[in-house]
Amino acid sequence: MNQPREETKQDIATALLWELEKTPLKKMTIQQIAKRAGVSKQTFYNHFQDKEALVQYVYDTVIIPDFDEKRFPERFAPSYLRALEAMKKHGEFMRQALLLEGQNDLKSYITAHCERFDVAYHTRMYGKELPESLRLATIYHANASSAMTFSWILGGFSTPAAELVHLVCQMRAMGMEQTLADLYKLDD
Repeated sequence: MNQPREETKQDIATALLWELEKTPLKKMTIQQIAKRAGVSKQTFYNHFQDKEALVQYVYDTVIIPDFDEKRFPERFAPSYLRALEAMKKHGEFMRQALLLEGQNDLKSYITAHCERFDVAYHTRMYGKELPESLRLATIYHANASSAMTFSWILGGFSTPAAELVHLVCQMRAMGMEQTLADLYKLDD
């Protein structure tokens, strides 16, 4: 009996992470991932368009599950800290994935996701459509915090995750109306 689709996707994602222990992501083939997952190449393609789509799936489900665009965390800082801890735990995956360039690369995906998520999150927390200045500030801060996170990963996680959360939350609150600034407080 075939597994439900989501379980198969999770098996393929796990296989990518296991295979990463012996093969660099850039050189890893779909055939290697499928073999490790115990599925056919066709089954892989039934679930993912390509390796980049699988990388994005791993990022969404393993690294940032709190930042699903269909639901929002109650507070940003604790969710961001969990995401950073997952990035560090899967540091080699994140580093190698960020170094891949081309169509559908992870850096572009993360940046676009952060913009969409943050605008939707701020709109929800603001309680109505964001004024244009606040929408632009949100996009600006989403891009800046993405860039800071990329530097943190590619720089070898030298800053403690909690310190980076504090810095990013401080930065994100700058210039924002008080309603949104409260979202980025670290302490109650």
